[in-house]
Amino acid sequence: MGFGRDLINSHEGLLKLQDWELKLLETVKRFMTLRVKSDKEYAALLLSMTQQTEKQEAADYVSTVSKSWSQVIRQTEALGHIMRSHADDLNSGPLHRLATLIRDKQQVKKSYQSLHQQLESHNHKVTKNDLEKLKASYRQLSRDANNAKEKYREALAKGRSGSAALIGPHFLLH
Repeated sequence: MGFGRDLINSHEGLLKLQDWELKLLETVKRFMTLRVKSDKEYAALLLSMTQQTEKQEAADYVSTVSKSWSQVIRQTEALGHIMRSHADDLNSGPLHRLATLIRDKQQVKKSYQSLHQQLESHNHKVTKNDLEKLKASYRQLSRDANNAKEKYREALAKGRSGSAALIGPHFLLH
């Protein structure tokens, strides 16, 4: 069917796939780490701006503009808290799980390579031992066949000379 032929380059293919997946996961991790960092910095800047603005603001007059400005400041502060919370959630949740996944995939790759090496070594040893046994068996059988052939020739040669001697006197007596 071709099953064995399809597996010829499977080890290299699996290693390439594992390397590619690990590289992609590392890229995702770097992206997410930068995203967490930038979101935290952005949140800190937003909160810092709102604190500085609140200190400067003197509510001597209440007007529609001052109410709108207060609303912008409150919304910006809320956005800063939300951004920081989301960055913390991203860092402790998906980013942590991604780091664990990368470590697990690295361990799986290492285990796979180790097992593959053990199997290759065992296969080579078994094949080499079996081949040596077969060669030794062939040599012994070849020697046995040559010895048997030699004995057969000797027996044939003795049989011809011995049968002539046996036939000769019996032939003469009758």
